Amino acid sequence: MVTASTHDQSTPFLIFCLAIEAITKRFPHQINTKKAHLHLLQLVSDQERESVCVREREREMAEFVVTTVATKLSQMVTQELILLHGVNDELEWMERELGWIKCFLKDADVKGKRDQRVKNWVNDVTELAYRAEAAIDSFLIKVRPWKVGPTWINSFNPMALIARHHVGVEIREIKKRLNEIKVARETYGIQNLGDDGDTSNSISIIIRRRHFSLQYSHDADIVGLVNDQKILLERLLMNQQQQGFCVISIVGIGGLGKTTLARKLYRNNAVSNHFHKCIWLTVSQENSLMGLLRKMLEEVKVIKKEELEKLEKMTENDLIEMINDSLRAQRILIVLDDIWQEDVCIQMQGIFRNVNNGSRVLITTRFHNVAKRADPRSAPYQLQVLNDDESMKLLLKKAFLYEDADQVNCSSELLDIGRRLMRKCGGLPLALIVLGGFLSIRDKTPVVWRRVLETMDWEAEGRECQEILALSYEDLPHQMKLCFLYLGAYLEDSEIPGKELIRKWIAEGFIPQEGRKTMEDTAEAILEELIQRSLIHANTRKSNGSVKTCGIHDLLLDFARSTAKKDRFLRVCSNQNDQPFPSTMCHRVAIHIINEPLNNGINTTHNKLRTLMAFTPSGSEKWVNPPIISALLRFQFLRVLDLAGIGIKKAIPTEFKLMIHLRYLRLILFIHGFMFPASIGDLQLLETIDIKNVRMPSTLWNIKTLRHVKCPTCIPPQSLRLENLLTLDCVTFGPYETISWSFPNLRKLKVSIEEEHHGAMLNHLLSELRQLISLHIEALESHIEINTTKDFPFHDRLLSLSLEGLWPKGDDAISELPIYLTKIQLRGCRLKEDPMPKLGMLQHLVTLKLIENVYLGETMVCSAGGFPRLESLFILFDDPKQMLLAHQEAMPNLEEWRIERGAMPKLTFLYFTSCKKLKMLPDLQHVISLQTLKLRCMSEELMLRSEEERGEDWHKIQHVPKRSLETW
Repeated sequence: MVTASTHDQSTPFLIFCLAIEAITKRFPHQINTKKAHLHLLQLVSDQERESVCVREREREMAEFVVTTVATKLSQMVTQELILLHGVNDELEWMERELGWIKCFLKDADVKGKRDQRVKNWVNDVTELAYRAEAAIDSFLIKVRPWKVGPTWINSFNPMALIARHHVGVEIREIKKRLNEIKVARETYGIQNLGDDGDTSNSISIIIRRRHFSLQYSHDADIVGLVNDQKILLERLLMNQQQQGFCVISIVGIGGLGKTTLARKLYRNNAVSNHFHKCIWLTVSQENSLMGLLRKMLEEVKVIKKEELEKLEKMTENDLIEMINDSLRAQRILIVLDDIWQEDVCIQMQGIFRNVNNGSRVLITTRFHNVAKRADPRSAPYQLQVLNDDESMKLLLKKAFLYEDADQVNCSSELLDIGRRLMRKCGGLPLALIVLGGFLSIRDKTPVVWRRVLETMDWEAEGRECQEILALSYEDLPHQMKLCFLYLGAYLEDSEIPGKELIRKWIAEGFIPQEGRKTMEDTAEAILEELIQRSLIHANTRKSNGSVKTCGIHDLLLDFARSTAKKDRFLRVCSNQNDQPFPSTMCHRVAIHIINEPLNNGINTTHNKLRTLMAFTPSGSEKWVNPPIISALLRFQFLRVLDLAGIGIKKAIPTEFKLMIHLRYLRLILFIHGFMFPASIGDLQLLETIDIKNVRMPSTLWNIKTLRHVKCPTCIPPQSLRLENLLTLDCVTFGPYETISWSFPNLRKLKVSIEEEHHGAMLNHLLSELRQLISLHIEALESHIEINTTKDFPFHDRLLSLSLEGLWPKGDDAISELPIYLTKIQLRGCRLKEDPMPKLGMLQHLVTLKLIENVYLGETMVCSAGGFPRLESLFILFDDPKQMLLAHQEAMPNLEEWRIERGAMPKLTFLYFTSCKKLKMLPDLQHVISLQTLKLRCMSEELMLRSEEERGEDWHKIQHVPKRSLETW
């Protein structure tokens, strides 16, 4: 007998059917089962093939859930014998039955092709497995708090007895339903096909064989757009012939490269130097006009804090008038990406009324009528498909990811097959990119590429791109499929934080435990794998190379959503169009709140909902009233709750404490002085908590499963040990004189110190941390000193360091900094000695931020050979997003800054502001790698010396492609 407990939860079972078995038996030596399966799909119609794929995914989902529950049952039976007294027999029986049922799922998939009742049987298995998992979790949560002292006492604890009674009743109900499912299986004649044991497509193997790519090439580098860019660049920059309102439109079908071309123009050096300001706004289908106008105003005009609330109350005409006033004062380029509605174009005509200074609007759209409405005088630019040469170059560039496409050394046979594959893509860049990503993870041999060519149904006219997307998706291991489908929850063109995505995947149970690696490491490898396959793209990366934000192309997003909906994996609803809260059962719901107000149409009958997320377009958070929040918190089986897209101004209702299955919780609360309810401690399975603007109660630390804690301030108890904790942001020491905290696996720590003796407590804490890679120390009082030492056990592992406060050790402290740091941020250190010579010796430093009074000296020198890998340098008073404080100074006494030849050979970005005593620029002409220079609020003399062509320092910066000089 093969039971679920004998298999690794992380290894999904390959999908087979009786027809495949027949083909395999007929051709045992000529064809393997996987190829037989692909051959079979070629013999059926499109509709039949789609039906087969849907059934396969449903069977995979059922098998994944059953395996998860059976594994949990096995662990529970062996570890909780005393607590399970009276119900462990039922649990053992249920474990055996689920193991048997899993073995019958393959045959059910085959028979479901002919019998809808069998297909329903698979769905019943899935639902029952979810129910069993909820029962197990409920029992453990209710019983484990009393698992103290002698075991015989535990068995007679009243609360444990009550919990045991309730779980016993539920398990007996599940047992009854399992018997019914067992009878139905026999009635339908579903047989055990056995386990084929094929693990070639498992996540563990894929992760072991994959290699990380820390250098990500943006799609702005793809081929075939050079001539298009040249033509549109001329239209953007013409100012003598046409100073008035002008909209330039790029039109084309999805996947043709409109956004890529627009980004190439937006980042062009000539464009950034021609316009005073360049603004990028993503429109898509999921944006309200008012929200778009507010975002546009915030970009073209500096909005003071006291004006933000007024902005929410402004009418459409008020916003248009304010934008119009700003546009008349400066020449601006506004890019509006992915416009679907003509109404947006009509607004542009009012915004640019009487603007005659050469400002431009560049739009991308799939619709010719939208482009014509934007500006009838300006002919839309129709983007064409790639020719054969361009298509082949792009395919090879993606297939041979780390090689020059012009110098790829291929056999003539491989190139011939590649050309045949290329022609099947119809010149569509997205199809070529995804197919290239698919080929990049395979052997570059004619046999392998020919197999791909023979796999697809290339006869389906106009469906080439969908076929390629389906091919790449079906090739993924099951858990990786779930990770990809999960992106369907997000808004179009979202900047999706990598950390957020990874933590949600873990909370959902998609990520297996791979040996001694953390689940976060495994999830990051999966994220990189999806990027390499070109199913998603990395938008930005951190200084250590990991993904900061990622995104997904609209066509891939549509594919993910439609597939997720068919599989009953995820539903997206919106208050903008006809996508109401689903009336039928589903396990995950994402609410897109585009318009206001948020209606009360929340269907609370989905009592088994596992995931609920609410998203709003960036910068347009919505406020909701208490009844809505109360409705959202009634789903007691939720594992993931993310309501960060909506602002909550009222206290959390009492229903919150019932969500005992939560693994991931993210909220934004706007309640002055509010303490989060103490019942947070009842959520004994919570792994990630991300709460803004409120204080956390001490009961939070009763949760032993915590992995990531992010909140404004929190004070753990004096004695605490959390084995699983990886992130702690932000913690204070409170009233304690001593602490006994043990976080053996902590990777990221942000700590605030309020008293002088806290420094010693901090050093004691740091002396116990061996896995730390990111450390942020903030002194809340100006007189408190920050002392660091090279004796900490994490010294050779730390990658990111942020110190905010007085730094008395100065030069000696810099000499003791960890040598592998890739990012340093210093604030208010008040150093008297120049820190640059010692900082420049850090060989791995990529990003350096010096903020607000870091150095009080008059001269600063970057020595030859210093900062060999530095790419970004910030010298400013405050964060670039908070430049309203421009009257303050970053380095108040700095009069001379020297950069010697050979210093900072890789510097590409320099942000320099608020050094009023500096009279001239350093010798930046030696820094030939510099691509972007931003000067803000410097002395009038320095700004005059930096003026284009006539300034005395012009020769120092004339080689910099992107320059921005602003005097406030």
